[in-house]
Amino acid sequence: MCDLEADVPAICAAYGSDPIRFLDSAEGLAMLAEDGIVDIEKGFIRVRQEHRFVIRAVAAAFDAFLDRVAP
Repeated sequence: MCDLEADVPAICAAYGSDPIRFLDSAEGLAMLAEDGIVDIEKGFIRVRQEHRFVIRAVAAAFDAFLDRVAP
């Protein structure tokens, strides 16, 4: 994500994970795509340059721990 993009299938392959399951579990990612913040194509996620300041929100979409933190 340091380069505003991530090749999720390649990352998952390196760690023996299923990219479809991983992408489907990131519920917030779909909202970011709907809002035009990220583009997702064949598991490749790219943060649009004009939205680079919200890169942490994109990474947080994959953080399972955040769902368990009390408000």
